[in-house]
Amino acid sequence: MKLPPSLFNLLRAPTAAAAWDLRAELLGLGVEPTEKAFRLLADFYRYLERIETGAASQGHSERASKMEIGSLSGVVGADLAEAEDSGEWARRLLSATITEGLAVMATRQHVKAWRGELDSVHREAAWFLYDEFWTWASCRKPDLDPAERRQLLDQLMAPIHDDKVPSGAKQLILCSLFVLLLVDSLATAVES
Repeated sequence: MKLPPSLFNLLRAPTAAAAWDLRAELLGLGVEPTEKAFRLLADFYRYLERIETGAASQGHSERASKMEIGSLSGVVGADLAEAEDSGEWARRLLSATITEGLAVMATRQHVKAWRGELDSVHREAAWFLYDEFWTWASCRKPDLDPAERRQLLDQLMAPIHDDKVPSGAKQLILCSLFVLLLVDSLATAVES
């Protein structure tokens, strides 16, 4: 059996929809759902689904925050236009700036919360992949000292735990690791 075309779609553009299509195609080709590839694919699907949902929510929060910032000048301007004297003008300016400034700060907190949520999704996937790569490396290089294996895996996963590494880079790393294990397990399943 050849590797299914939907696998190449998943390699080109890792999305939950592409993972779903691969699952259906593998089942149609007679690959048993008990194969390790299905467990990897299921975890990869869950990761992609959570990333896509989180990224969409983060994008909505980011746009809402920008709209809130944009509305600040409109609200302040309207309040100032109604002021009858300089004292009232100053009070309205202070009040509007504080009120709208706090609203802007609140929406920025939503954006930060989504970044934290996406980082949590990345760390959860790294937890799963660490175990999978430990087993994978144990089979490939059984003579490798466990301390050395740990050091190599810690280096591999270090960017995922680094707050300075952008979420997109973490996603790229994790998707590549999922794909490596998935292709390896599918190749094994196809050979047997």
